[in-house]
Amino acid sequence: MNINHHWIDNNGTNIHFVEMNDKMKDKIPLVIIPGLSESAEDYISLIELLDPRHCVVMTLRGRGKSSLPKGGYTLEEHISDIHTVIKHLALKEFILMGYSRGVSYTIGYAIKNTNLLKGLIIGDYPAIHTQLRLGWADFYSSLPPWRGKPISQRMKREALIGLERDSSHVSFWDDLSSIHCPRSYYPRWKTRCSVIIRSRKTIYREIAASETSCFR
Repeated sequence: MNINHHWIDNNGTNIHFVEMNDKMKDKIPLVIIPGLSESAEDYISLIELLDPRHCVVMTLRGRGKSSLPKGGYTLEEHISDIHTVIKHLALKEFILMGYSRGVSYTIGYAIKNTNLLKGLIIGDYPAIHTQLRLGWADFYSSLPPWRGKPISQRMKREALIGLERDSSHVSFWDDLSSIHCPRSYYPRWKTRCSVIIRSRKTIYREIAASETSCFR
């Protein structure tokens, strides 16, 4: 097992991603898009369970070790982060996983690139990109630490404000039928995000179990 950290430029924004087993070719790669304030490092425990699969986890703009642009936090610009990493790695087929708010970015990418997908995993968020209410950034920055790390160490206030400012309501429900891949998996898909930690563990276990059946 080898895990490496990389950065790729997306029109002036450096996007951080973690890659494991980049030389492994016998299994379809897994690409993970984390939740709202998560970073690639949050998913290392998951991809270790999937060794020896080739896995890629990215840190979206304004989070973790990715750079902090002054503007550019729209849905399309987040999708461009995904596109930039996948294009850089020259992946021709892969399984795509999105979690929490990362779901909307994942679906947005999947709709435009369905020909590349061999599987789609969606966790704990509806097929909607939600518009964040005025004052959301203040509310979110006041939340307690998430998985042992303060929100301020996960996302700078400027990024939270950018997300709030550039958010918009986009529904993907009518577009889901356009995503064609051999396997789609929606663990605990419901209309609101809740019980995140428990469902995350469930997803970990079920993805690991799928090594013997689903995503070969």
